Parts: sequence; structure tokens; C-alpha cells
Amino acid sequence: MDNSKKLLPIFLIVFSSMSFAQQMTVSGSKTAYQYDTTQHLTPAPKGYQAFYINHIGRHGSRYISKEKYEDIAYNILLLADKEDQLTNRGKALLKQVATIMQLNKNHYGELTDLGRKDISLISQRMLANNPTVFKGQQLNVITSSSPRAKETAKIFMQAFNTKYPNVEIRQQPDDAQTLLRFFDYSPAYYEYKSSKTLKKAIKSLEHAPQTIQMGDEIAKKIFTSDFSSKLNNGVDVIGKSTIKTNDFVIAIYQLYQELLAFPSQVLTDNHLDLSTYFSVEEQTWLNTVVGTKNYLQIGPAFDANGIQIKIAAPLLWHMIHTADEAIANQKLDANLRFAHAETVSPLATLLEISGTYTVTNSLFDYPSVWQADKIVPMSANIQWIFYQSQQANQPVLVKVLLNEQEVKIPVLTNNYPYYRWQDVKQFYVNKLNKLGLTDSQNTLEMLKNLK
Repeated sequence: MDNSKKLLPIFLIVFSSMSFAQQMTVSGSKTAYQYDTTQHLTPAPKGYQAFYINHIGRHGSRYISKEKYEDIAYNILLLADKEDQLTNRGKALLKQVATIMQLNKNHYGELTDLGRKDISLISQRMLANNPTVFKGQQLNVITSSSPRAKETAKIFMQAFNTKYPNVEIRQQPDDAQTLLRFFDYSPAYYEYKSSKTLKKAIKSLEHAPQTIQMGDEIAKKIFTSDFSSKLNNGVDVIGKSTIKTNDFVIAIYQLYQELLAFPSQVLTDNHLDLSTYFSVEEQTWLNTVVGTKNYLQIGPAFDANGIQIKIAAPLLWHMIHTADEAIANQKLDANLRFAHAETVSPLATLLEISGTYTVTNSLFDYPSVWQADKIVPMSANIQWIFYQSQQANQPVLVKVLLNEQEVKIPVLTNNYPYYRWQDVKQFYVNKLNKLGLTDSQNTLEMLKNLK
């Protein structure tokens, strides 16, 4: 069935009160990386030790990627200010938005200091937690062509270079991007992503009754009643389409989320706190609204085997083959890849990692089954850690980590979180074959032929 047709039921959604309010966060995929220092990883089975890691990671926390939401917020606030239509809270908001613009100036899309710190700590923990893996042999590194992904890789490798100055690092050429930016090379995915049905699905939440109601309540805190009425009807901003209340409120909320990429001290020093403009209920709902695009474009949407997930197949094939090669030659410490949320999320769903692949029948309910902040926060990562026995003729085992936490995959095991590699490999090869995919094609051909 055409993916777009599977989205049609969402237009029958009845918007009711949010039963999942307490489960939600306010930051979605913009969440800064969180690591639980109290967690304990399960020791390896007796006689086994780790010897190789297969890894894919997202870049660290970044500055806002483009000026869109800043421009909307600032221009509307400035217009209202010139007309003397801002409340005291509105004037304070204008000052904060101006400060945000100054912080972001000349840094759009770059890593923040918080992002750099998180990436450095992840690599240090990888070294510390897996002393038998890293022997200073060879590391194969692939990075997206994005400057922030390249910087992420460079920061990640610092810990390895410090401990092993002579380690051989093999870097893939910049033009080999199909493994990590597969979303740019699939015509079928482009068609899905740009379909009218998908756009209508996103707008269905943006224009939902409770979005409109909450938007009006938030606007009343910022503007006089006269300007609020004017904004409801639409305000023309030079160089932009007509801006309405919902557009403005969503822009402010997006800026609120983006602030989470900064160290807390930066926010304190610059007196930045947009949380006071949203109640807990408003934060929860607006997080649902702005996260809809991620759920539909890089999550399970209404088909966990849809094109938005199948495009990760070449990367999965690559991880399977590189693992087999590392097992065979025993000269490679790790495969390390650095990319984007659009890379990590589809792969997590394709792997059927617990909490990543459940499909919802109603778009309104998606946060109860799929939470971006748990799956693809900034610096998100998936690690396959491989173990071998000191005894002969024992199977190779693998453990899967999502954001450094042990997770379940749909493969039988009597020793969770450890799985026999041959069982894991066979499960995913069978799954890919059932989806009509084989590794007989090169990556680009596979992506062009995916339906």
C-alpha cells in the first residue's frame, strides 16, 4: 500500500485530554544528551571479553541550524513593540529573542560547547568501559560531509589519539556519503517526505483545536488584545509569508527547545528562560506538535517497514559486513560513524530496538509509543559491542546499546543482554531479504530502487 494512504486515518483524530502528559519531555530530538552515571552495565558472560565495537552516532548539541524561527519571532515582536502593543512580558521576550540572535550569530549549525563536551565524554566512556577492545590497532572512521559531524568525529577521536598516538585511523572520502546520508539518495523517500498527505498530517496537529486554543492563551501573555486579534488574522512580514498566532507560538517554542543546546551557565549569564511562557500542559502539547515531523519522516510513522525506515538498509548491510570482517581478521578495534538524527533514527527502527518501532493508529498518540528524546537526542548513538570466549569453538556474542544503555532486540537469547552474533546476523539478513533487499547491489543502486 502507498505510505501516504496509510496516513489518511489521522484526519479522523478526536483531540482529547492528554493522558500521557507526565511522560513527555519538552525537548524532543533537540534534547541534550543524558547519561545516567548510576547505571550498571551487565558483566560479560564467564570467559568472554569484548574485542570490537561497531558504532553509529549523531553529532553533538548544536546552535540553531537556521534563522527561520528567530526571524518569525523577532519580526512579530518588533512590529508589536513599534505599535506599543507588547505587554511587559512581551517586552522581556523581545529582549530575550534579541539576545538569542546575538548568541547564534555566525554560529548557525555549529556545535555548542555543551555538544563538544558530551561527545568527548561518550568517547572517554567507550574507552574506559571496554579496555579489552581498544588495543591501538586500527579504527575505521566515516563521517557525514556536514561540518558539525566532522567536528564531532574529530572530538570523539581525541581520547583515542591521546591514549594511542600511533593508532591507524582510516577515514572514508567525503564523496562516499550514501551510507550516512541515505535520506538524500532515495527518490521514493523524497516523494514520501514531500507528499501532500504527509504535509497535511503535520498541519493537522499544527492547526488542531487545542493548538489554536493554547496559542491564543500564550499570545495573550505577550501582546495586547488588539494585536492578538490582528495576529489571529495574519500579519504580513517583509520577505515572509503571512504569520499567524500559531506560527509565532511554534517559533517561540522552537527557540525554547533550541536553548537546551547551551550550557546552563550560558543561559544564566544571559538571563534566558523561555519556559515561563508555557505551562506544563502547553509544553507537552507543543512538543507533540513540533515532533510530529520527526515521527513521520524518520520514525515508524504508520508503517515501521515503510520507505522512511528501509532507506537505512545499506547502513545495516554495512554494519553486518564490517562486523564479519572484524571478527575474521581480529585487527580492527572499531568502526566509528558520525552523522545525524536522520541516520540514527531509521536504523534504530530497522533494528527493532525496543521503544523505536511501535506504530500508532492515531497521530495524536505517537508520543506514547515513540519519544525522540529517548531515541535521538543530540549525540545519540548505537553501539554493537562484540565479545569472544577465551575457550575454543564458542560463539561470538554481541550486546546492543542505544545511548549507552543496554536494549532489547527481537532475537531469542537465554543470556540477555548478550546475543549470539550468528542469530542476530541471520535475523537482520532475513528481515532485509523479506523487504526485498539484498546486498548484491551497490549502495546507490539500492537506494534508487527502494520503493
